Amino acid sequence: MRQSNDEIWTWLLPDVARQIDRSTWLRSGVKWIVFDDEDRIKGLAEKLALFIDAGEIVSAKFWNGNPSAINVYQPDRDRGKTRKILKDLGARYVLVWEYDYAMVRNFLSPFTFAYSWFSKFRTIIQSRGIAGSMKRNPQPKVPAHCSR
Repeated sequence: MRQSNDEIWTWLLPDVARQIDRSTWLRSGVKWIVFDDEDRIKGLAEKLALFIDAGEIVSAKFWNGNPSAINVYQPDRDRGKTRKILKDLGARYVLVWEYDYAMVRNFLSPFTFAYSWFSKFRTIIQSRGIAGSMKRNPQPKVPAHCSR
């Protein structure tokens, strides 16, 4: 597994790049989000390396802050398998999932989606403060694991 860092995120990518059709990802790419303290998230990220390199998980990224969060990316057909992997690896706090880009599909589960966004904002404010949360992130619009 290789890592790619920016100011806000650390991406966890497979050693060998895999091509994922962009239109498929935009329609069915999901992310599991786990919130916890920074040390536990980094430990979880290390454990995910084998699953990412084996192709069982597409990729992940974690928030560079404390508290932290990790987004674990998969096609929606593997949602249950990915949740089990995360639980088996010790993910203990909030595990929520949402579609990465298919926002209309997220609205079909409004309570889960609202809880996910509330948890994201809480993590950002607690780790960066209000001023730090207003900083713009130069992250790409499509995850690095998708082909263009």
